[in-house]
Amino acid sequence: MEDCLDELATNIKKKCKTLLPLSSKCSIYKIPRNLRKINEQSYTPSLISIGPFHRGDPKLEPMEERKLRYLQKFIQRNADRDLEDYLSAIMKWEKEARDCYLATIRLSSIEFTEMLVLDGCFTIEFFLTWHGTCIDPTDRIFHRPALNQAILRDLKLLENQVPFFVLEILYNIASEDNEKAPSILKVTYECIIGLGKVPKHFKKTKILHLVDFLRTVKHVNQLFKISYEDQHLEFPDGISELYESGVTLKVDKDDKFLNINFENGVLHIPELMLENHTESQLRNLVAFEQCHYPRESFVVDYVLFLDSLIYDRKDVEVLVNHGIILNSPGSSEDVYRLFSNISKGTTYSRVTFYYADVCRSLNDYCGTPWNRWKAILRQDYFSNPWSMISTIAAVVLLFLTVIQTYYDIVQLRY
Repeated sequence: MEDCLDELATNIKKKCKTLLPLSSKCSIYKIPRNLRKINEQSYTPSLISIGPFHRGDPKLEPMEERKLRYLQKFIQRNADRDLEDYLSAIMKWEKEARDCYLATIRLSSIEFTEMLVLDGCFTIEFFLTWHGTCIDPTDRIFHRPALNQAILRDLKLLENQVPFFVLEILYNIASEDNEKAPSILKVTYECIIGLGKVPKHFKKTKILHLVDFLRTVKHVNQLFKISYEDQHLEFPDGISELYESGVTLKVDKDDKFLNINFENGVLHIPELMLENHTESQLRNLVAFEQCHYPRESFVVDYVLFLDSLIYDRKDVEVLVNHGIILNSPGSSEDVYRLFSNISKGTTYSRVTFYYADVCRSLNDYCGTPWNRWKAILRQDYFSNPWSMISTIAAVVLLFLTVIQTYYDIVQLRY
Protein backbone atom coordinates (compact mmCIF):
# COMPACT_ATOMS: atom_id res chain seq x y z
CA MET A 1 0.00 0.00 0.00
CA GLU A 2 2.84 2.38 0.89
CA ASP A 3 4.57 1.61 -2.43
CA CYS A 4 1.39 2.53 -4.33
CA LEU A 5 1.09 5.80 -2.43
CA ASP A 6 4.73 6.66 -3.12
CA GLU A 7 4.27 5.97 -6.83
CA LEU A 8 1.09 8.02 -6.94
CA ALA A 9 2.75 10.93 -5.14
CA THR A 10 5.74 10.77 -7.52
CA ASN A 11 3.47 10.90 -10.57
CA ILE A 12 1.52 13.89 -9.24
CA LYS A 13 4.77 15.73 -8.42
CA LYS A 14 6.01 15.14 -11.98
CA LYS A 15 2.80 16.61 -13.37
CA CYS A 16 3.12 19.64 -11.08
CA LYS A 17 6.66 20.27 -12.35
CA THR A 18 5.36 20.49 -15.94
CA LEU A 19 2.97 23.31 -15.06
CA LEU A 20 3.89 26.65 -16.59
CA PRO A 21 4.02 29.66 -14.25
CA LEU A 22 0.87 31.79 -14.17
CA SER A 23 0.94 35.48 -14.98
CA SER A 24 -0.96 38.26 -13.21
CA LYS A 25 -1.02 40.21 -16.51
CA CYS A 26 -3.70 38.05 -18.12
CA SER A 27 -6.38 40.13 -19.87
CA ILE A 28 -7.57 38.08 -22.89
CA TYR A 29 -9.95 35.30 -21.91
CA LYS A 30 -11.95 32.43 -23.30
CA ILE A 31 -15.66 33.10 -22.76
CA PRO A 32 -16.95 31.27 -19.66
CA ARG A 33 -19.20 28.34 -20.58
CA ASN A 34 -22.19 29.65 -18.61
CA LEU A 35 -22.21 32.79 -20.78
CA ARG A 36 -21.31 31.17 -24.10
CA LYS A 37 -24.14 28.63 -24.00
CA ILE A 38 -26.77 31.40 -23.89
CA ASN A 39 -25.73 32.88 -27.24
CA GLU A 40 -22.57 31.36 -28.71
CA GLN A 41 -22.82 33.34 -31.95
CA SER A 42 -22.25 36.64 -30.12
CA TYR A 43 -18.76 35.55 -29.05
CA THR A 44 -17.58 33.76 -32.19
CA PRO A 45 -15.90 35.51 -35.16
CA SER A 46 -17.78 35.17 -38.42
CA LEU A 47 -15.06 36.26 -40.89
CA ILE A 48 -11.62 36.73 -39.39
CA SER A 49 -9.45 35.24 -36.67
CA ILE A 50 -7.33 37.63 -34.60
CA GLY A 51 -5.06 36.09 -31.98
CA PRO A 52 -4.61 32.40 -31.12
CA PHE A 53 -8.01 31.23 -29.88
CA HIS A 54 -9.69 30.85 -33.30
CA ARG A 55 -6.53 30.45 -35.35
CA GLY A 56 -6.80 27.63 -37.86
CA ASP A 57 -10.60 27.58 -37.98
CA PRO A 58 -11.42 26.40 -41.54
CA LYS A 59 -14.42 28.76 -41.72
CA LEU A 60 -12.09 31.75 -41.23
CA GLU A 61 -9.35 30.56 -43.57
CA PRO A 62 -10.39 32.71 -46.60
CA MET A 63 -9.36 35.90 -44.74
CA GLU A 64 -5.75 34.73 -44.30
CA GLU A 65 -4.88 35.83 -47.84
CA ARG A 66 -6.31 39.29 -47.18
CA LYS A 67 -4.25 39.54 -44.01
CA LEU A 68 -1.13 39.07 -46.13
CA ARG A 69 -2.24 41.75 -48.60
CA TYR A 70 -2.92 44.20 -45.77
CA LEU A 71 0.49 43.35 -44.29
CA GLN A 72 2.13 44.33 -47.57
CA LYS A 73 0.24 47.64 -47.65
CA PHE A 74 1.12 48.39 -44.04
CA ILE A 75 4.87 47.79 -44.47
CA GLN A 76 4.91 50.14 -47.46
CA ARG A 77 3.94 53.02 -45.17
CA ASN A 78 7.57 53.31 -44.04
CA ALA A 79 10.06 52.78 -46.87
CA ASP A 80 12.99 52.67 -44.44
CA ARG A 81 11.68 49.61 -42.63
CA ASP A 82 11.19 46.04 -43.83
CA LEU A 83 9.30 43.04 -42.50
CA GLU A 84 12.29 41.86 -40.47
CA ASP A 85 12.16 45.05 -38.38
CA TYR A 86 8.57 44.41 -37.38
CA LEU A 87 9.21 40.74 -36.59
CA SER A 88 12.30 41.55 -34.53
CA ALA A 89 10.51 44.22 -32.52
CA ILE A 90 7.58 41.96 -31.65
CA MET A 91 9.72 38.92 -30.87
CA LYS A 92 11.38 40.88 -28.05
CA TRP A 93 7.96 41.14 -26.38
CA GLU A 94 6.91 37.52 -26.91
CA LYS A 95 6.77 36.61 -23.21
CA GLU A 96 4.77 39.73 -22.29
CA ALA A 97 2.32 38.97 -25.12
CA ARG A 98 1.91 35.33 -24.08
CA ASP A 99 1.21 36.41 -20.50
CA CYS A 100 -1.82 38.35 -21.73
CA TYR A 101 -3.69 35.16 -22.62
CA LEU A 102 -5.47 33.08 -20.01
CA ALA A 103 -4.99 29.77 -21.83
CA THR A 104 -1.54 28.37 -22.56
CA ILE A 105 -0.73 29.10 -26.22
CA ARG A 106 0.67 25.98 -27.88
CA LEU A 107 2.54 27.82 -30.63
CA SER A 108 6.28 27.96 -31.18
CA SER A 109 8.11 31.25 -30.83
CA ILE A 110 8.19 31.64 -34.63
CA GLU A 111 4.49 30.84 -35.05
CA PHE A 112 3.45 33.10 -32.20
CA THR A 113 5.48 36.07 -33.51
CA GLU A 114 4.15 35.55 -37.04
CA MET A 115 0.58 35.57 -35.72
CA LEU A 116 1.07 38.78 -33.72
CA VAL A 117 2.66 40.65 -36.63
CA LEU A 118 0.20 39.43 -39.25
CA ASP A 119 -2.92 40.03 -37.12
CA GLY A 120 -1.61 43.29 -35.62
CA CYS A 121 -0.65 44.79 -38.98
CA PHE A 122 -4.00 43.78 -40.47
CA THR A 123 -5.88 45.46 -37.61
CA ILE A 124 -3.95 48.74 -37.91
CA GLU A 125 -4.17 48.82 -41.72
CA PHE A 126 -7.90 48.16 -41.44
CA PHE A 127 -8.23 51.16 -39.09
CA LEU A 128 -6.16 53.40 -41.36
CA THR A 129 -8.13 52.37 -44.44
CA TRP A 130 -11.44 52.92 -42.64
CA HIS A 131 -10.91 56.69 -42.55
CA GLY A 132 -8.62 56.92 -45.55
CA THR A 133 -9.33 59.47 -48.26
CA CYS A 134 -8.58 57.03 -51.05
CA ILE A 135 -9.31 53.31 -51.10
CA ASP A 136 -7.45 50.95 -53.40
CA PRO A 137 -9.87 49.91 -56.16
CA THR A 138 -8.67 46.31 -55.73
CA ASP A 139 -9.56 46.27 -52.02
CA ARG A 140 -12.01 43.41 -51.49
CA ILE A 141 -13.07 44.56 -48.00
CA PHE A 142 -13.98 48.24 -48.18
CA HIS A 143 -15.73 48.02 -51.51
CA ARG A 144 -18.24 45.77 -49.76
CA PRO A 145 -19.74 47.71 -46.81
CA ALA A 146 -21.31 44.65 -45.22
CA LEU A 147 -17.89 42.99 -45.17
CA ASN A 148 -16.03 45.77 -43.36
CA GLN A 149 -18.84 46.07 -40.80
CA ALA A 150 -18.66 42.33 -40.10
CA ILE A 151 -14.87 42.54 -39.66
CA LEU A 152 -15.20 45.50 -37.30
CA ARG A 153 -17.65 43.44 -35.27
CA ASP A 154 -15.14 40.56 -35.12
CA LEU A 155 -12.39 42.91 -33.91
CA LYS A 156 -14.52 43.70 -30.83
CA LEU A 157 -14.80 40.10 -29.62
CA LEU A 158 -13.00 39.16 -26.41
CA GLU A 159 -11.62 35.90 -27.81
CA ASN A 160 -10.39 37.69 -30.94
CA GLN A 161 -7.68 39.98 -29.56
CA VAL A 162 -3.98 40.74 -29.61
CA PRO A 163 -2.53 42.93 -26.83
CA PHE A 164 -2.87 46.64 -27.50
CA PHE A 165 0.83 47.24 -26.84
CA VAL A 166 1.54 45.05 -29.90
CA LEU A 167 -0.50 47.44 -32.04
CA GLU A 168 1.38 50.38 -30.51
CA ILE A 169 4.79 48.89 -31.33
CA LEU A 170 3.84 48.09 -34.93
CA TYR A 171 2.20 51.47 -35.51
CA ASN A 172 5.12 53.42 -34.03
CA ILE A 173 7.53 51.70 -36.40
CA ALA A 174 5.36 52.45 -39.43
CA SER A 175 4.88 56.13 -38.50
CA GLU A 176 8.25 56.94 -36.91
CA ASP A 177 9.23 59.45 -39.62
CA ASN A 178 5.77 60.98 -40.04
CA GLU A 179 5.40 63.92 -37.66
CA LYS A 180 1.80 64.50 -38.78
CA ALA A 181 0.69 60.95 -38.07
CA PRO A 182 -2.06 60.75 -35.43
CA SER A 183 -1.55 58.57 -32.37
CA ILE A 184 -2.65 54.94 -32.38
CA LEU A 185 -5.29 55.94 -29.82
CA LYS A 186 -6.70 58.53 -32.25
CA VAL A 187 -6.71 56.08 -35.16
CA THR A 188 -8.43 53.41 -33.08
CA TYR A 189 -10.96 55.86 -31.62
CA GLU A 190 -12.04 57.16 -35.03
CA CYS A 191 -12.62 53.68 -36.37
CA ILE A 192 -14.38 52.14 -33.37
CA ILE A 193 -16.24 55.20 -32.03
CA GLY A 194 -16.23 57.85 -34.77
CA LEU A 195 -14.73 61.26 -35.41
CA GLY A 196 -13.99 63.28 -32.32
CA LYS A 197 -11.44 63.93 -29.60
CA VAL A 198 -10.00 61.08 -27.61
CA PRO A 199 -11.23 61.47 -23.98
CA LYS A 200 -8.61 62.88 -21.62
CA HIS A 201 -8.73 59.91 -19.25
CA PHE A 202 -7.20 57.72 -21.99
CA LYS A 203 -3.83 59.35 -21.35
CA LYS A 204 -3.87 58.02 -17.79
CA THR A 205 -5.20 54.56 -18.68
CA LYS A 206 -3.29 51.53 -19.88
CA ILE A 207 -5.34 49.98 -22.68
CA LEU A 208 -5.19 46.19 -22.66
CA HIS A 209 -6.89 45.39 -25.99
CA LEU A 210 -9.77 46.61 -28.18
CA VAL A 211 -12.54 45.35 -25.88
CA ASP A 212 -10.86 47.17 -23.00
CA PHE A 213 -10.55 50.21 -25.29
CA LEU A 214 -14.31 50.17 -25.87
CA ARG A 215 -15.00 49.82 -22.15
CA THR A 216 -12.64 52.72 -21.37
CA VAL A 217 -14.56 54.95 -23.80
CA LYS A 218 -17.83 54.24 -21.99
CA HIS A 219 -16.37 54.45 -18.51
CA VAL A 220 -17.59 57.23 -16.23
CA ASN A 221 -15.12 58.37 -13.60
CA GLN A 222 -17.03 57.89 -10.38
CA LEU A 223 -15.98 56.34 -7.09
CA PHE A 224 -18.11 53.62 -5.59
CA LYS A 225 -19.90 54.42 -2.36
CA ILE A 226 -19.48 51.31 -0.28
CA SER A 227 -21.60 50.86 2.81
CA TYR A 228 -23.47 48.13 4.62
CA GLU A 229 -26.74 49.66 3.45
CA ASP A 230 -25.84 48.93 -0.17
CA GLN A 231 -25.93 45.21 0.54
CA HIS A 232 -29.74 45.47 0.81
CA LEU A 233 -30.13 46.78 -2.72
CA GLU A 234 -33.65 46.70 -4.17
CA PHE A 235 -34.17 47.24 -7.88
CA PRO A 236 -36.90 49.71 -8.90
CA ASP A 237 -40.13 48.85 -10.68
CA GLY A 238 -40.44 48.67 -14.45
CA ILE A 239 -40.10 51.96 -16.31
CA SER A 240 -43.83 52.16 -17.08
CA GLU A 241 -44.60 51.82 -13.35
CA LEU A 242 -42.02 54.50 -12.52
CA TYR A 243 -43.55 56.79 -15.13
CA GLU A 244 -47.03 56.29 -13.65
CA SER A 245 -45.57 57.03 -10.21
CA GLY A 246 -44.46 60.47 -11.31
CA VAL A 247 -40.92 59.86 -12.57
CA THR A 248 -40.09 62.05 -15.58
CA LEU A 249 -37.88 60.51 -18.28
CA LYS A 250 -35.26 62.56 -20.10
CA VAL A 251 -32.94 61.31 -22.82
CA ASP A 252 -29.36 62.60 -22.65
CA LYS A 253 -27.20 62.98 -25.76
CA ASP A 254 -24.26 61.48 -23.94
CA ASP A 255 -21.71 59.13 -25.54
CA LYS A 256 -21.13 57.57 -22.11
CA PHE A 257 -24.17 55.31 -22.01
CA LEU A 258 -23.38 54.33 -18.40
CA ASN A 259 -24.08 57.86 -17.15
CA ILE A 260 -27.57 57.33 -15.67
CA ASN A 261 -28.71 59.54 -12.80
CA PHE A 262 -31.89 60.56 -11.00
CA GLU A 263 -32.51 63.98 -9.46
CA ASN A 264 -35.55 66.15 -8.72
CA GLY A 265 -37.94 63.51 -10.05
CA VAL A 266 -36.15 63.27 -13.43
CA LEU A 267 -34.45 60.05 -14.56
CA HIS A 268 -31.69 60.90 -17.05
CA ILE A 269 -30.74 58.03 -19.37
CA PRO A 270 -28.36 58.43 -22.35
CA GLU A 271 -29.79 57.24 -25.64
CA LEU A 272 -28.91 53.72 -26.72
CA MET A 273 -28.88 52.92 -30.42
CA LEU A 274 -29.60 49.25 -31.01
CA GLU A 275 -27.95 48.04 -34.20
CA ASN A 276 -27.18 44.64 -35.66
CA HIS A 277 -24.03 44.14 -33.57
CA THR A 278 -25.10 45.88 -30.35
CA GLU A 279 -25.91 42.62 -28.58
CA SER A 280 -22.56 41.09 -29.49
CA GLN A 281 -20.73 44.21 -28.29
CA LEU A 282 -22.56 44.32 -24.97
CA ARG A 283 -22.12 40.60 -24.37
CA ASN A 284 -18.37 40.76 -24.90
CA LEU A 285 -18.03 43.78 -22.63
CA VAL A 286 -20.03 41.93 -19.97
CA ALA A 287 -17.90 38.79 -20.37
CA PHE A 288 -14.68 40.81 -20.11
CA GLU A 289 -15.82 42.47 -16.90
CA GLN A 290 -16.92 39.16 -15.42
CA CYS A 291 -13.42 37.79 -16.04
CA HIS A 292 -11.24 40.84 -15.40
CA TYR A 293 -13.15 43.51 -13.44
CA PRO A 294 -15.48 41.65 -11.04
CA ARG A 295 -15.40 44.56 -8.56
CA GLU A 296 -15.69 47.32 -11.18
CA SER A 297 -18.39 45.88 -13.40
CA PHE A 298 -19.86 49.08 -14.84
CA VAL A 299 -21.28 47.48 -17.98
CA VAL A 300 -22.66 44.47 -16.08
CA ASP A 301 -24.41 46.83 -13.67
CA TYR A 302 -25.76 48.89 -16.59
CA VAL A 303 -27.26 45.79 -18.23
CA LEU A 304 -28.77 44.63 -14.93
CA PHE A 305 -30.23 48.07 -14.23
CA LEU A 306 -31.86 48.30 -17.67
CA ASP A 307 -33.12 44.74 -17.27
CA SER A 308 -34.80 45.84 -14.03
CA LEU A 309 -36.52 48.69 -15.88
CA ILE A 310 -37.75 46.43 -18.69
CA TYR A 311 -40.29 43.96 -17.34
CA ASP A 312 -42.35 43.60 -20.51
CA ARG A 313 -43.11 45.05 -23.94
CA LYS A 314 -44.90 48.05 -22.42
CA ASP A 315 -41.68 49.16 -20.72
CA VAL A 316 -39.78 48.96 -24.02
CA GLU A 317 -42.42 51.13 -25.71
CA VAL A 318 -42.04 53.80 -23.01
CA LEU A 319 -38.24 53.90 -23.58
CA VAL A 320 -38.67 54.00 -27.36
CA ASN A 321 -41.32 56.76 -27.20
CA HIS A 322 -38.99 58.90 -25.07
CA GLY A 323 -36.10 58.46 -27.53
CA ILE A 324 -33.96 56.48 -25.09
CA ILE A 325 -33.85 53.35 -27.26
CA LEU A 326 -33.25 54.08 -30.94
CA ASN A 327 -33.44 51.92 -34.06
CA SER A 328 -34.87 48.90 -32.30
CA PRO A 329 -33.91 45.83 -34.39
CA GLY A 330 -37.35 44.26 -34.33
CA SER A 331 -40.32 44.24 -32.03
CA SER A 332 -40.54 45.42 -28.43
CA GLU A 333 -40.54 41.76 -27.42
CA ASP A 334 -37.12 41.36 -29.11
CA VAL A 335 -35.67 44.23 -27.07
CA TYR A 336 -37.12 42.77 -23.88
CA ARG A 337 -35.55 39.40 -24.60
CA LEU A 338 -32.23 41.01 -25.51
CA PHE A 339 -31.75 42.61 -22.11
CA SER A 340 -33.16 39.73 -20.09
CA ASN A 341 -30.84 37.28 -21.89
CA ILE A 342 -27.71 39.45 -21.66
CA SER A 343 -28.00 39.54 -17.89
CA LYS A 344 -28.39 35.76 -17.60
CA GLY A 345 -25.43 33.98 -16.11
CA THR A 346 -23.83 37.16 -14.77
CA THR A 347 -22.89 37.92 -11.19
CA TYR A 348 -22.64 41.31 -9.54
CA SER A 349 -21.76 42.85 -6.20
CA ARG A 350 -24.51 44.50 -4.17
CA VAL A 351 -21.82 46.32 -2.21
CA THR A 352 -20.34 48.07 -5.25
CA PHE A 353 -23.37 48.17 -7.55
CA TYR A 354 -22.84 51.20 -9.79
CA TYR A 355 -26.46 52.40 -9.70
CA ALA A 356 -27.21 51.70 -6.02
CA ASP A 357 -27.91 55.39 -5.29
CA VAL A 358 -30.17 55.68 -8.36
CA CYS A 359 -32.17 52.60 -7.29
CA ARG A 360 -32.54 53.85 -3.74
CA SER A 361 -33.61 57.35 -4.84
CA LEU A 362 -36.17 55.96 -7.30
CA ASN A 363 -37.70 53.69 -4.66
CA ASP A 364 -37.90 56.53 -2.14
CA TYR A 365 -39.47 58.88 -4.67
CA CYS A 366 -42.08 56.37 -5.85
CA GLY A 367 -42.89 55.45 -2.26
CA THR A 368 -44.20 58.97 -1.62
CA PRO A 369 -48.02 59.10 -2.25
CA TRP A 370 -47.96 62.80 -3.21
CA ASN A 371 -45.71 62.08 -6.21
CA ARG A 372 -48.13 59.44 -7.50
CA TRP A 373 -51.10 61.80 -7.08
CA LYS A 374 -49.28 64.49 -9.06
CA ALA A 375 -48.54 61.95 -11.76
CA ILE A 376 -52.20 60.94 -12.00
CA LEU A 377 -53.22 64.56 -12.40
CA ARG A 378 -50.57 65.18 -15.02
CA GLN A 379 -51.14 62.01 -17.05
CA ASP A 380 -54.94 61.73 -16.82
CA TYR A 381 -56.05 65.34 -16.75
CA PHE A 382 -53.21 67.50 -18.12
CA SER A 383 -51.62 65.24 -20.72
CA ASN A 384 -52.69 67.49 -23.66
CA PRO A 385 -54.28 70.96 -24.14
CA TRP A 386 -57.79 69.63 -24.77
CA SER A 387 -57.91 67.46 -21.66
CA MET A 388 -56.43 70.33 -19.66
CA ILE A 389 -59.10 72.75 -20.96
CA SER A 390 -61.83 70.20 -20.23
CA THR A 391 -60.50 69.65 -16.71
CA ILE A 392 -60.27 73.37 -15.98
CA ALA A 393 -63.77 73.91 -17.41
CA ALA A 394 -65.13 71.10 -15.25
CA VAL A 395 -63.48 72.58 -12.15
CA VAL A 396 -64.84 76.04 -12.95
CA LEU A 397 -68.30 74.60 -13.59
CA LEU A 398 -68.16 72.71 -10.31
CA PHE A 399 -67.06 75.87 -8.51
CA LEU A 400 -69.90 77.89 -10.04
CA THR A 401 -72.37 75.14 -9.19
CA VAL A 402 -71.26 75.20 -5.56
CA ILE A 403 -71.64 78.99 -5.44
CA GLN A 404 -75.07 78.84 -7.08
CA THR A 405 -76.17 76.15 -4.63
CA TYR A 406 -74.94 78.26 -1.74
CA TYR A 407 -76.92 81.32 -2.87
CA ASP A 408 -80.02 79.21 -3.44
CA ILE A 409 -79.81 77.94 0.14
CA VAL A 410 -79.29 81.45 1.48
CA GLN A 411 -82.33 82.73 -0.43
CA LEU A 412 -84.50 79.90 0.92
CA ARG A 413 -83.59 80.85 4.49
CA TYR A 414 -84.52 84.44 4.01
